[in-house]
Amino acid sequence: MTRHQDIPQDRDSTAQPSRREFIGRAIIAGTAASLAGPSRLLAWDPAIEKRPEPLPVANVIRAYSPQMMPVSVVQRTILKDALEESLKALTGQSRIDDAWHRILRPDDVILIKFNHSGAENLGTTHAMAAELTESLRRAGWSPSQMMLLEALDANPTLLRETRTPDHRWQNALVNFGVSGSDSFIAALDEATAIINVPFIKTHHLTTLTGCLKNLSHGLIRHPARFHAGGCDPAIAEIAASPAIKDKLRLNIMNGIRCVFDGGPQADPDTILGCNTLLVGTDPVACDSTAYGLINEIRSLKGKPPLLKGASLPAHLQTAASIRLGQSDAEKIRVVRVDA
Repeated sequence: MTRHQDIPQDRDSTAQPSRREFIGRAIIAGTAASLAGPSRLLAWDPAIEKRPEPLPVANVIRAYSPQMMPVSVVQRTILKDALEESLKALTGQSRIDDAWHRILRPDDVILIKFNHSGAENLGTTHAMAAELTESLRRAGWSPSQMMLLEALDANPTLLRETRTPDHRWQNALVNFGVSGSDSFIAALDEATAIINVPFIKTHHLTTLTGCLKNLSHGLIRHPARFHAGGCDPAIAEIAASPAIKDKLRLNIMNGIRCVFDGGPQADPDTILGCNTLLVGTDPVACDSTAYGLINEIRSLKGKPPLLKGASLPAHLQTAASIRLGQSDAEKIRVVRVDA
């Protein structure tokens, strides 16, 4: 039986794991402290006038079951429970149909963006694609409204039933800012909503690859051109483009098996069964939580943190600075769901 802890409104949500539970459960995020009452300003201060509103607290649902992939095969019933209970907890709905309808519109054309890099060795995309599309189907969306991108090892029948994404490139160049310009994949022309389904992996250039990089470098024509500076500020600038930002509805980080070292490729020696999903609407908060998860794994494996000190990867700091999402652990509320 699946149980979950509702997202609290006025107090911290902190899990109390036992030593036998999954190593990632040590990650606990606090909520923001209550704001003090308003003070009286005696004179206009232009610095205060221009100060941006603080980013809101972000909710990330962490679903876990040790039986999700106990050996080499994903247990589809448990994955289904983990996925759907996460969505209900995230949206505050008791029925999965209602949860999906809080996230998507009935007429949406949904681009579901997976990650082909390392997918063969990780071996979880097939099950994830099947359970995700089936859940959407039961909630009322037709396969013809779903496009599966980079789901190379998904069931061929599923790929035939769903809408074929346009793999050509848009004619127009999009100026991302300091990073330069490029074209997006033409499938974005049809898509009205994006569900982002990255793996949780380390990366030799960006330290972590997750939600943001799966979008920034997975939807453009020439990703290799945007590797300078550890892909910073390219990741944040590309992900901030309206073609992505305005359509992104949901992030489902596939942590059934994680790459804790040597990524983005998935070497069998650096893969660990984490049996976890991280689900949220804020890609920066999801990535920040995943970064803590990988460091916890590395600690138990006798490896040092990915970065010295308490700093986050540069691209996450940049993303937060341009208000793509929340990176402050004190303002990321992590809620555990047991499947």
